[in-house]
Amino acid sequence: MDKATLLDKISSGYAALETLLTPLDEAQMTTRSAGEEWSIKDILAHLTAWHYRLLGWVNAILRNEEPALGDAVETNEQLDRLNARFYEENKTRPLSEVLSDLRSSHLQVIESVQAMADEDLTDPQRFAWMDGNPFLNLVAGNTYEHYLEHIGSIQERITQAKRA
Repeated sequence: MDKATLLDKISSGYAALETLLTPLDEAQMTTRSAGEEWSIKDILAHLTAWHYRLLGWVNAILRNEEPALGDAVETNEQLDRLNARFYEENKTRPLSEVLSDLRSSHLQVIESVQAMADEDLTDPQRFAWMDGNPFLNLVAGNTYEHYLEHIGSIQERITQAKRA
């Protein structure tokens, strides 16, 4: 995949997320569905937290530095702990702030990826710390692939609310 295709996928994935959110009101976005740990707002804060992690890595690359990969996620347990921390850090934030931050961080991701050299994104040998994987895999996993993963759970919450 080249940079233009990556940017298209990020943009279309994000547009699908925004389309899903547009008709929702504050109550729909902040109320947890039965049996769900997170509200839609919490999911959006989660996506934003991962945007910021990605931005830290991208900005280090743009400064010709090796990213600090702190909070390495090598197991599901580590992933769960990190996501729980993100939830705790954001659970009391107002919806308006979460939405603004999501939109702002998305734009920052787009701008930062646009500023990256193609080889920084696509060359699997470019960064030793990527263990033979192209950096675009991290970009995809923290943008359009992540949006797609959570669009399904957001849609489920909307469907559950309509049934209630």
